[in-house]
Amino acid sequence: MSRFVLAAVLALGLSACSDDPDEVTPDSGTNPTTDAGTDAGTNTDAGTDAGADVDAGTDVDAGTDVDAGTDAGPGSSHGSGKLACSKTGTVSTDAGTLTYCVAQVGATEVKYIEPKQGIVPEPMRLAIYLHGDGASTYNGNNPRSLFTHGGWTYGHNTLYVTALAPNKCAWWTVPERTDCSTEAPIEARDLEGKNAAELVSLIEALRKGWDIQDAPILFGGSSGGSIQLTASFLPRYGDRYPGIYALSCGGEKPWSGSMNWDASNAALRGGTKFWFTYGDQDYLLQDIQAAEAYFGGLGFPVNDKVIAGAAHCAQPFDQVGRVTEVWNEATAQ
Repeated sequence: MSRFVLAAVLALGLSACSDDPDEVTPDSGTNPTTDAGTDAGTNTDAGTDAGADVDAGTDVDAGTDVDAGTDAGPGSSHGSGKLACSKTGTVSTDAGTLTYCVAQVGATEVKYIEPKQGIVPEPMRLAIYLHGDGASTYNGNNPRSLFTHGGWTYGHNTLYVTALAPNKCAWWTVPERTDCSTEAPIEARDLEGKNAAELVSLIEALRKGWDIQDAPILFGGSSGGSIQLTASFLPRYGDRYPGIYALSCGGEKPWSGSMNWDASNAALRGGTKFWFTYGDQDYLLQDIQAAEAYFGGLGFPVNDKVIAGAAHCAQPFDQVGRVTEVWNEATAQ
């Protein structure tokens, strides 16, 4: 694999590393690091055909406003019908063996776990996780994002969705870049926001399929997934989708240089909060800290946890498990 000189990567600060040591690292610029959080080893039945047609999401209107409670309801989407499964599988979690569904919305494939029924008589939360480059936490018969996050969401009235990037490997790069075997150049950034628009389509499809609380959405990301959320999605759509952002080993200021909406308006920020977690040896350190300063300067609450001695997405912290920790802390009553 070709590599950038580390100093050049730090200066550009716009590439993202994989979120697992066995992932392709097209834009790392550093040697792969050992990732905390090992495979639970439980075999998953990912191949059972559910017999349902895939919902391609062609009817999703990504440009419409979210129904933020136009009636006297509890401030939720009032959706029903779910997303049709193309196949199902099982995964071992802290809450036991759970069934997940594979579905398609536009260019985005997802795996989702529904929450335990009958927990509370109210609409459910929505949690969405974006993987790092290489998508190893999404792929495989026992996806690490599912067994790490699924147990918590199942017991906390939360629909869990782990989403595969449209190009199958990296959320921050253009969807046309489907060959992820080589290092991604800085020019591969999705500056037009195509992936951000796909994420909007996904959120709207989920809101139509379930009765989901209007806010906050629980967002999670690792490396390139975190960069997509902070540099592209939030600047474009953050006023429409207030959220809790659990960002591991990644994050950047808006690529456009500014927000597309008035983030100085507290009402538009809507309770959005940030939690950044990263190592003090992360080669993306300067970009992450610049993002923290930028969003903090706009009035967003910003929290961080800096892991001494840790490199990019590496031990001694579990960058996938940290997402669950943040969601649990942010939603605790």
